[in-house]
Amino acid sequence: MNKYFDSAIVITSICSLGLATLLTTQDTIAYPETDTVKDIQLERLDHSLEVNLKDLETVTPPTNADITKTPQEPQPKPISATTINLIKEFEGFESQAYIDTDGTPVIGYGLSKIAGEAVQLGDRISPKQADTALNTQLQKIQQKLDRVVKVKLSDRQLGALASLSFNVGVNSVENSTLVKKLNTGDYAGAANEFLRWDKANIRGRLVQMPGLTRRRQAERQLFLHQNS
Repeated sequence: MNKYFDSAIVITSICSLGLATLLTTQDTIAYPETDTVKDIQLERLDHSLEVNLKDLETVTPPTNADITKTPQEPQPKPISATTINLIKEFEGFESQAYIDTDGTPVIGYGLSKIAGEAVQLGDRISPKQADTALNTQLQKIQQKLDRVVKVKLSDRQLGALASLSFNVGVNSVENSTLVKKLNTGDYAGAANEFLRWDKANIRGRLVQMPGLTRRRQAERQLFLHQNS
């Protein structure tokens, strides 16, 4: 027999013997029972829960002093329907921009600005857009008046001041004798001050206007109204 052939037989026999040994050994390996594995997993879970519970017991619950509350910004007061109607009555509505008596382009209900932008000749606006812009402007005016007026005002009194401020400018009203009297508690004296704002600047000269006289009288009456 060829020596190389004999060697191949020997190698094959050895490999066969090794494979048989491996299979025999694998059959003898002991695997843990499924129930035993489950018991070990449950023990670990119980231990983990016990540790977590102990950690929770050491946590100090927050007190009221530890809770930081977010300050709420004051909400703007709604504009009374009486104020809006008074302004609309005296201002009237124009869908197209026009020049006011003082030379300023205005639109809608006498608005010189829309969304912060100055009105330009040629601009147009719908009644709904004008209502929104008027309400926004009056809310800003009332917020400024709330800061400068130091005495309590009814909704109608605040509305009368807002109407005057919308017409002549809130900065002028803030620094007026009307507000100074009002802050001393002189409501009657402040009401009479409305009547002094009945002039318009016409070509650099103050001219008394019948329309402004009627408006100031209406605002004074609204201011003196006792109901809120």
